[in-house]
Amino acid sequence: MSMRLSTWHSGLAVVLTTLGLVAPGMAHHANSAYDRERTISVTGVVTRWQFINPHAGIFLNVTDDHGNVTEWSGEFQSIQDLYRSYGWNKDTFKPGDTITIFGNPDRREGHSSMWTSLVVMPDGTEVDVRNAPE
Repeated sequence: MSMRLSTWHSGLAVVLTTLGLVAPGMAHHANSAYDRERTISVTGVVTRWQFINPHAGIFLNVTDDHGNVTEWSGEFQSIQDLYRSYGWNKDTFKPGDTITIFGNPDRREGHSSMWTSLVVMPDGTEVDVRNAPE
């Protein structure tokens, strides 16, 4: 009987450990910080391009009609996806490039960030980063 109980406890420990490792990952990838019902766009000058895991990020200085500059950030999927699907790398964007990003805005008031869905590159090419190219 004690052997069965020991095996049962071992199995339970494996299941709980697996759930403990998987659940945070699932929560992280929910992108719940962004309002998926709205899409916005900003055009600005690239200040930083972070081609790092877990998500690539771009930072833009965006100037409004009154000359006020706000730093915006756009978050992307993993660098592996961006590299495999679009050939992007650490040199895709350079400080000084002017681009437009479209995406879902941050839900938090006063946060100038978005989950990026489309990028208009410096040469005018549009890249829909929600889907892999055919």
